[in-house]
Amino acid sequence: MILISVLGIILNNQKKDAYPVLEKVTDYLDKKGVRYYIEESIEPGSALISTDYADLKEKADYIIIIGGDGTFLHTARYFFGTGIPLLGINIGHLGFLTEIETGEIESSLEQLLAGNYTIEKRLVLEARIINDDQLVYQQQALNDFVIHRGSSSRMVPIEMYINDEIVSTYRADGLIVSTPTGSTAYSLSAGGPIINPQIRAIIVTPICPHSLFIKPMVISDQERIMIKVRGEQGISFAADGASDYKIDSNDQIFIEAAKEDLSIIKLPDRTFYSILHKKLKVGFL
Repeated sequence: MILISVLGIILNNQKKDAYPVLEKVTDYLDKKGVRYYIEESIEPGSALISTDYADLKEKADYIIIIGGDGTFLHTARYFFGTGIPLLGINIGHLGFLTEIETGEIESSLEQLLAGNYTIEKRLVLEARIINDDQLVYQQQALNDFVIHRGSSSRMVPIEMYINDEIVSTYRADGLIVSTPTGSTAYSLSAGGPIINPQIRAIIVTPICPHSLFIKPMVISDQERIMIKVRGEQGISFAADGASDYKIDSNDQIFIEAAKEDLSIIKLPDRTFYSILHKKLKVGFL
Protein backbone atom coordinates (compact mmCIF):
# COMPACT_ATOMS: atom_id res chain seq x y z
CA MET A 1 0.00 0.00 0.00
CA ILE A 2 1.06 3.61 -0.47
CA LEU A 3 0.89 6.59 1.85
CA ILE A 4 -2.24 8.56 1.01
CA SER A 5 -1.44 12.17 0.21
CA VAL A 6 -4.21 13.04 -2.26
CA LEU A 7 -7.72 11.64 -2.68
CA GLY A 8 -10.00 12.05 -5.67
CA ILE A 9 -13.76 12.21 -5.10
CA ILE A 10 -16.40 11.36 -7.70
CA LEU A 11 -20.12 11.19 -7.04
CA ASN A 12 -23.41 10.65 -8.81
CA ASN A 13 -24.71 14.19 -9.08
CA GLN A 14 -28.16 12.89 -10.05
CA LYS A 15 -28.74 11.57 -6.53
CA LYS A 16 -29.78 14.20 -4.00
CA ASP A 17 -28.49 12.01 -1.16
CA ALA A 18 -24.97 12.28 -2.56
CA TYR A 19 -24.30 15.85 -1.44
CA PRO A 20 -24.78 15.34 2.33
CA VAL A 21 -22.44 12.35 2.03
CA LEU A 22 -19.93 14.45 0.11
CA GLU A 23 -20.06 17.05 2.88
CA LYS A 24 -19.37 14.38 5.53
CA VAL A 25 -16.41 13.08 3.56
CA THR A 26 -14.85 16.48 2.88
CA ASP A 27 -15.45 17.69 6.46
CA TYR A 28 -13.58 14.65 7.78
CA LEU A 29 -10.74 15.03 5.29
CA ASP A 30 -10.44 18.74 6.10
CA LYS A 31 -10.25 17.90 9.79
CA LYS A 32 -7.45 15.42 9.10
CA GLY A 33 -5.61 17.75 6.76
CA VAL A 34 -5.92 15.43 3.77
CA ARG A 35 -5.76 17.02 0.34
CA TYR A 36 -8.50 16.06 -2.12
CA TYR A 37 -9.85 16.92 -5.56
CA ILE A 38 -13.50 16.74 -6.56
CA GLU A 39 -14.47 15.80 -10.10
CA GLU A 40 -15.47 18.95 -11.95
CA SER A 41 -19.12 18.22 -12.75
CA ILE A 42 -20.14 18.23 -9.09
CA GLU A 43 -18.56 21.29 -7.49
CA PRO A 44 -18.53 24.25 -9.89
CA GLY A 45 -16.29 27.01 -8.63
CA SER A 46 -14.47 24.95 -6.01
CA ALA A 47 -10.80 25.78 -5.54
CA LEU A 48 -10.06 22.08 -5.17
CA ILE A 49 -11.82 20.97 -8.32
CA SER A 50 -10.01 18.81 -10.83
CA THR A 51 -10.32 19.69 -14.49
CA ASP A 52 -11.53 16.24 -15.51
CA TYR A 53 -11.09 12.50 -15.02
CA ALA A 54 -7.72 12.63 -16.76
CA ASP A 55 -6.54 15.17 -14.19
CA LEU A 56 -7.65 12.90 -11.34
CA LYS A 57 -5.59 10.09 -12.84
CA GLU A 58 -2.52 12.29 -12.56
CA LYS A 59 -3.17 13.76 -9.10
CA ALA A 60 -5.00 11.20 -6.95
CA ASP A 61 -3.54 8.27 -5.01
CA TYR A 62 -7.01 6.81 -4.42
CA ILE A 63 -10.52 7.49 -5.68
CA ILE A 64 -13.61 7.66 -3.45
CA ILE A 65 -16.86 7.04 -5.33
CA ILE A 66 -20.15 8.22 -3.83
CA GLY A 67 -23.08 6.43 -5.45
CA GLY A 68 -24.37 2.95 -6.17
CA ASP A 69 -23.05 0.08 -8.24
CA GLY A 70 -23.88 1.93 -11.47
CA THR A 71 -21.76 4.91 -10.44
CA PHE A 72 -18.94 2.58 -9.44
CA LEU A 73 -19.02 0.78 -12.81
CA HIS A 74 -19.17 4.07 -14.72
CA THR A 75 -16.17 5.41 -12.82
CA ALA A 76 -14.20 2.17 -13.10
CA ARG A 77 -14.08 2.37 -16.89
CA TYR A 78 -12.03 5.60 -16.61
CA PHE A 79 -9.49 3.98 -14.27
CA PHE A 80 -8.90 0.60 -15.92
CA GLY A 81 -5.16 0.13 -16.31
CA THR A 82 -4.14 3.02 -14.03
CA GLY A 83 -3.52 0.99 -10.87
CA ILE A 84 -5.37 3.64 -8.82
CA PRO A 85 -7.49 1.87 -6.15
CA LEU A 86 -11.20 2.65 -5.88
CA LEU A 87 -13.34 2.84 -2.73
CA GLY A 88 -17.12 3.12 -2.93
CA ILE A 89 -19.61 4.71 -0.53
CA ASN A 90 -23.08 3.28 -1.13
CA ILE A 91 -26.10 5.51 -1.62
CA GLY A 92 -27.70 3.14 -4.10
CA HIS A 93 -29.98 0.12 -3.72
CA LEU A 94 -27.84 -3.02 -3.48
CA GLY A 95 -24.32 -1.60 -3.40
CA PHE A 96 -22.45 -4.84 -3.94
CA LEU A 97 -19.38 -3.05 -5.31
CA THR A 98 -19.36 -0.25 -2.76
CA GLU A 99 -17.50 -0.91 0.47
CA ILE A 100 -18.93 1.69 2.87
CA GLU A 101 -22.49 2.41 4.02
CA THR A 102 -23.44 6.00 4.88
CA GLY A 103 -23.43 5.33 8.62
CA GLU A 104 -19.82 4.12 8.50
CA ILE A 105 -18.13 7.05 6.77
CA GLU A 106 -15.92 8.44 9.56
CA SER A 107 -14.85 5.05 10.95
CA SER A 108 -14.10 3.75 7.45
CA LEU A 109 -12.10 6.81 6.43
CA GLU A 110 -10.18 6.55 9.70
CA GLN A 111 -9.20 2.98 8.78
CA LEU A 112 -8.24 4.09 5.29
CA LEU A 113 -5.99 6.91 6.49
CA ALA A 114 -4.44 4.62 9.11
CA GLY A 115 -3.51 2.12 6.40
CA ASN A 116 -5.84 -0.51 7.82
CA TYR A 117 -7.00 -1.94 4.50
CA THR A 118 -5.99 -4.24 1.67
CA ILE A 119 -6.04 -3.76 -2.08
CA GLU A 120 -7.90 -6.47 -3.96
CA LYS A 121 -7.27 -7.10 -7.64
CA ARG A 122 -10.40 -7.73 -9.72
CA LEU A 123 -10.44 -9.42 -13.10
CA VAL A 124 -11.49 -7.15 -15.97
CA LEU A 125 -12.77 -8.41 -19.34
CA GLU A 126 -11.95 -6.92 -22.71
CA ALA A 127 -14.12 -7.22 -25.81
CA ARG A 128 -13.06 -6.58 -29.38
CA ILE A 129 -15.43 -6.78 -32.33
CA ILE A 130 -13.94 -7.49 -35.75
CA ASN A 131 -15.79 -6.97 -39.02
CA ASP A 132 -14.06 -7.74 -42.34
CA ASP A 133 -10.67 -7.73 -40.57
CA GLN A 134 -11.32 -4.27 -39.12
CA LEU A 135 -11.59 -3.46 -35.41
CA VAL A 136 -14.98 -1.76 -35.04
CA TYR A 137 -15.44 -1.87 -31.25
CA GLN A 138 -13.22 -2.24 -28.18
CA GLN A 139 -14.26 -1.90 -24.55
CA GLN A 140 -13.52 -3.23 -21.08
CA ALA A 141 -15.93 -4.36 -18.37
CA LEU A 142 -15.65 -5.02 -14.64
CA ASN A 143 -19.00 -6.83 -14.39
CA ASP A 144 -20.08 -8.19 -17.75
CA PHE A 145 -20.67 -8.01 -21.46
CA VAL A 146 -24.21 -8.75 -22.61
CA ILE A 147 -25.62 -9.70 -25.99
CA HIS A 148 -29.35 -9.00 -25.94
CA ARG A 149 -32.18 -8.90 -28.42
CA GLY A 150 -33.21 -5.34 -27.57
CA SER A 151 -36.73 -4.50 -28.68
CA SER A 152 -36.97 -7.49 -31.01
CA SER A 153 -39.34 -10.32 -30.10
CA ARG A 154 -37.18 -12.87 -31.91
CA MET A 155 -34.54 -15.01 -30.23
CA VAL A 156 -30.84 -14.46 -30.84
CA PRO A 157 -29.00 -17.15 -32.87
CA ILE A 158 -25.67 -17.67 -31.09
CA GLU A 159 -22.52 -19.54 -32.09
CA MET A 160 -19.91 -19.71 -29.34
CA TYR A 161 -16.29 -20.78 -29.69
CA ILE A 162 -13.63 -21.17 -26.99
CA ASN A 163 -10.02 -21.08 -28.13
CA ASP A 164 -11.27 -21.37 -31.74
CA GLU A 165 -13.22 -24.57 -31.01
CA ILE A 166 -16.98 -24.47 -31.42
CA VAL A 167 -18.72 -25.18 -28.11
CA SER A 168 -22.41 -24.53 -28.73
CA THR A 169 -24.98 -23.25 -31.20
CA TYR A 170 -28.38 -22.26 -29.91
CA ARG A 171 -31.08 -19.61 -29.81
CA ALA A 172 -31.74 -17.53 -26.70
CA ASP A 173 -32.86 -14.11 -25.52
CA GLY A 174 -29.18 -13.28 -25.16
CA LEU A 175 -25.87 -14.17 -23.55
CA ILE A 176 -23.91 -12.81 -20.59
CA VAL A 177 -20.13 -13.10 -20.29
CA SER A 178 -19.14 -12.00 -16.80
CA THR A 179 -16.29 -11.79 -14.34
CA PRO A 180 -16.54 -13.25 -10.82
CA THR A 181 -17.24 -9.65 -9.70
CA GLY A 182 -20.20 -9.63 -12.08
CA SER A 183 -21.43 -13.07 -11.01
CA THR A 184 -23.74 -11.43 -8.44
CA ALA A 185 -25.25 -9.09 -11.06
CA TYR A 186 -27.21 -9.89 -14.24
CA SER A 187 -25.63 -13.33 -14.57
CA LEU A 188 -27.08 -14.34 -11.19
CA SER A 189 -30.56 -13.25 -12.30
CA ALA A 190 -30.19 -15.44 -15.40
CA GLY A 191 -29.29 -18.51 -13.34
CA GLY A 192 -25.51 -18.20 -13.32
CA PRO A 193 -23.32 -19.28 -10.39
CA ILE A 194 -21.95 -17.03 -7.65
CA ILE A 195 -18.15 -17.03 -7.76
CA ASN A 196 -15.72 -15.50 -5.28
CA PRO A 197 -14.03 -12.51 -7.00
CA GLN A 198 -10.60 -13.88 -6.04
CA ILE A 199 -11.11 -16.83 -8.39
CA ARG A 200 -9.69 -16.22 -11.87
CA ALA A 201 -12.56 -17.35 -14.07
CA ILE A 202 -14.99 -16.23 -16.76
CA ILE A 203 -18.70 -17.09 -16.56
CA VAL A 204 -20.82 -17.63 -19.67
CA THR A 205 -24.56 -17.49 -18.90
CA PRO A 206 -27.26 -17.89 -21.58
CA ILE A 207 -30.41 -15.79 -21.14
CA CYS A 208 -33.51 -17.99 -21.52
CA PRO A 209 -32.02 -20.47 -24.03
CA HIS A 210 -34.47 -22.46 -26.15
CA SER A 211 -32.99 -25.75 -24.96
CA LEU A 212 -33.01 -27.77 -21.75
CA PHE A 213 -29.36 -28.69 -22.26
CA ILE A 214 -27.76 -25.24 -22.55
CA LYS A 215 -26.42 -24.28 -19.13
CA PRO A 216 -24.02 -21.68 -17.71
CA MET A 217 -20.31 -22.44 -18.07
CA VAL A 218 -17.29 -21.44 -16.01
CA ILE A 219 -14.01 -21.31 -17.91
CA SER A 220 -10.43 -20.29 -17.21
CA ASP A 221 -9.43 -16.65 -17.49
CA GLN A 222 -6.67 -17.85 -19.82
CA GLU A 223 -9.19 -18.81 -22.50
CA ARG A 224 -10.64 -16.68 -25.27
CA ILE A 225 -14.29 -16.63 -26.28
CA MET A 226 -15.51 -15.84 -29.78
CA ILE A 227 -19.19 -15.30 -30.52
CA LYS A 228 -21.05 -14.97 -33.80
CA VAL A 229 -24.64 -13.79 -34.12
CA ARG A 230 -26.15 -14.70 -37.46
CA GLY A 231 -28.98 -13.35 -39.55
CA GLU A 232 -30.81 -11.05 -37.12
CA GLN A 233 -31.11 -7.27 -36.98
CA GLY A 234 -31.23 -4.96 -33.97
CA ILE A 235 -29.25 -7.18 -31.58
CA SER A 236 -27.23 -5.14 -29.08
CA PHE A 237 -23.94 -5.54 -27.24
CA ALA A 238 -23.38 -3.75 -23.92
CA ALA A 239 -20.44 -3.33 -21.54
CA ASP A 240 -21.40 -3.07 -17.86
CA GLY A 241 -24.91 -2.07 -18.88
CA ALA A 242 -23.79 0.87 -21.01
CA SER A 243 -22.55 1.88 -24.46
CA ASP A 244 -24.80 -0.30 -26.62
CA TYR A 245 -23.32 -1.40 -29.93
CA LYS A 246 -25.59 -2.75 -32.67
CA ILE A 247 -24.24 -6.09 -33.84
CA ASP A 248 -23.78 -6.75 -37.56
CA SER A 249 -24.22 -10.29 -38.87
CA ASN A 250 -20.57 -10.29 -40.04
CA ASP A 251 -19.20 -9.29 -36.63
CA GLN A 252 -16.92 -11.58 -34.68
CA ILE A 253 -17.03 -10.81 -30.95
CA PHE A 254 -13.86 -11.73 -29.03
CA ILE A 255 -13.92 -11.64 -25.22
CA GLU A 256 -11.00 -12.44 -22.92
CA ALA A 257 -9.34 -11.27 -19.72
CA ALA A 258 -7.82 -7.81 -19.97
CA LYS A 259 -4.09 -7.47 -19.46
CA GLU A 260 -4.53 -5.43 -16.27
CA ASP A 261 -6.84 -5.85 -13.30
CA LEU A 262 -8.79 -3.18 -11.40
CA SER A 263 -7.70 -2.33 -7.85
CA ILE A 264 -10.42 -2.11 -5.19
CA ILE A 265 -9.92 -1.10 -1.54
CA LYS A 266 -11.15 -3.64 1.01
CA LEU A 267 -11.59 -2.66 4.65
CA PRO A 268 -11.35 -5.10 7.59
CA ASP A 269 -14.25 -7.42 8.52
CA ARG A 270 -15.89 -7.14 5.10
CA THR A 271 -15.38 -10.54 3.54
CA PHE A 272 -17.03 -11.65 0.31
CA TYR A 273 -19.22 -14.10 2.21
CA SER A 274 -20.36 -11.62 4.86
CA ILE A 275 -21.32 -9.18 2.10
CA LEU A 276 -23.08 -11.97 0.21
CA HIS A 277 -25.10 -12.85 3.30
CA LYS A 278 -25.95 -9.22 4.02
CA LYS A 279 -26.76 -8.04 0.51
CA LEU A 280 -28.43 -11.07 -1.03
CA LYS A 281 -29.72 -12.78 2.14
CA VAL A 282 -28.19 -16.05 0.95
CA GLY A 283 -29.67 -18.98 2.85
CA PHE A 284 -32.93 -17.17 3.68
CA LEU A 285 -36.32 -17.97 2.18
